[in-house]
Amino acid sequence: MNLIEGLMKTGLTKNESELYIVLCREGQLTGYEAAKISGIPRANAYQALSGLVDKGAACVVEGAVPRYVAVPVEEYCSNFLLHMKEVVELIRKECPNIHESAEGYITISGFQNILDKIRTLIGDAIERVYVSISENEIEYFKEPLEAAVAKGLKVVAIISGDFELKGVITHKINKSSGQIRLIADSSYVLTGTITGSNDDICLFSKNKPLVELLKDSLKNEIRLSEVEGSKKE
Repeated sequence: MNLIEGLMKTGLTKNESELYIVLCREGQLTGYEAAKISGIPRANAYQALSGLVDKGAACVVEGAVPRYVAVPVEEYCSNFLLHMKEVVELIRKECPNIHESAEGYITISGFQNILDKIRTLIGDAIERVYVSISENEIEYFKEPLEAAVAKGLKVVAIISGDFELKGVITHKINKSSGQIRLIADSSYVLTGTITGSNDDICLFSKNKPLVELLKDSLKNEIRLSEVEGSKKE
């Protein structure tokens, strides 16, 4: 994610994001100046500047020719977080609880969505977490796994490479990059591909036969790790 994409996450359009950066860098500008510096067509620039004002990212300095000035970055970000907190509280309070569905299979698409699900699964676990990954994916798991250890959970990682996590029971095994398998509390599983792409896909389920199948698969990987370790000794 770059700066433009980050600003767009706060509700600004692409043109508004570009002009906000210009105003931060250049200071007070007329609409004509902002359009010329940004390269945005004048009509679109004036529309975007008006949008920045409406969204609390810029102010108008009155004069013979109105000028626009960016709201300071810290102020804009603080206001955004405050408004989002209010929105989140509203959603939590008024949105109906999700109806519990049968033990089906849910497809989770996209790298970021998969990461969010991983953090949620590990963060919500209350007893144990088992994960099977290569060393190329361990960074995605490091923080939530360390937090799980800090809560006193049993955390087991089956991983290739020499990466170590304090408090995590580690089993070394040769694994292909991109494939992940996660079991939380022997009740929830996440399995699939994670490469950093929007095309990544994982399957999430609490289906008991699938959970048992993944548990057996991870047990076999642990046994294989132990065999390989004994051969090296």
